[in-house]
Amino acid sequence: CIADLCRQALEWGGRVIVLANRKELLQQNAEKIHKLIPNVSLGVYSAGLNFRHTHHDIIVAGIQSVFRKAAELGSRQLVIPDECHLIPARDEGMYRTFLSDLRAAGNEDLRVIGMTATPFRTGEGSLCRANGVFQGIAYNADLKGLIAQGYLCPLTNRPTVAEVKTAGLHTRAGEFVAREVEDLFAPVIRSACQEIVAATQDRHSVLIFCTGVSHAEQVAQEIERITGAM
Repeated sequence: CIADLCRQALEWGGRVIVLANRKELLQQNAEKIHKLIPNVSLGVYSAGLNFRHTHHDIIVAGIQSVFRKAAELGSRQLVIPDECHLIPARDEGMYRTFLSDLRAAGNEDLRVIGMTATPFRTGEGSLCRANGVFQGIAYNADLKGLIAQGYLCPLTNRPTVAEVKTAGLHTRAGEFVAREVEDLFAPVIRSACQEIVAATQDRHSVLIFCTGVSHAEQVAQEIERITGAM
């Protein structure tokens, strides 16, 4: 979707910046853009990837690297923040600083199109508001529709034996505090893994969502222990 938006912008003479907060997303976006538009003038601005391109028609940029460098990027008509739910509602932060500076650098007609699977922030509500970066949702791909069209597998849901009480968790910058979440789930790792193994005997692969690196490592060790003993 991001690559196609870039293609359309180039067709009407626009120049684009694609923002992301992780180098993996930068690499992924750059690869997809290059695949869809092979001969495009495409650059990357990221300290983590050791690139600081500024003059290409499309720049894929890490927000941490570029948020004070807006004046170096020249004329731009479109900015596409990936994972745009990271942009706070308040008038502060790297994204807002970057967008404000980019407009001040002569891009008064700049347009911003955000991409996210969750168009809201915990504790702040919808990303769309009259005085916000985004004023409305242009397109929404709903879960039921994607399942019906065959793009996603149908969901099945059932309660687990291993339960945790999340009411006491705190939030920081719109996200649950990672350390608290890991501590909350630690006591149920063994029983949860036993349930997973028992429920997926006929599966070729299983995707497990964990709360962090430490939790993921513990889950992997426990599943190895269980399956090794079978």
